[in-house]
Amino acid sequence: MSIDVRSLTDTMIQSVRHAIGERWTSVRAIAEPELRKLAQTLEDVQQLYASGAVDAHRAFQLVEMQRNTALSVLRTVEGVGILTAREAIEAAAHAAGNVVNRLVGFKLI
Repeated sequence: MSIDVRSLTDTMIQSVRHAIGERWTSVRAIAEPELRKLAQTLEDVQQLYASGAVDAHRAFQLVEMQRNTALSVLRTVEGVGILTAREAIEAAAHAAGNVVNRLVGFKLI
């Protein structure tokens, strides 16, 4: 079974919008593409894990790298503080985790 990247992206976007409220307008242009990349990474890693190409530890590392990249990108948006960037990524991870962790069978995100 594979992850529906579009649906997962939409779920993460809604969660981030809820988590950061009116600050969403200042990060939207950057956040949406980063959330799409995170969702695609989750799909790619899930497929790698399912095929046996990576173990759970390596899968977790790959996802953490993408989360850190998204966090770094969001931190660069003028007027967006570290707290907003962290809240955005944590909200996205929580929303994605419900689906992805159940699918892979361990806490990936």
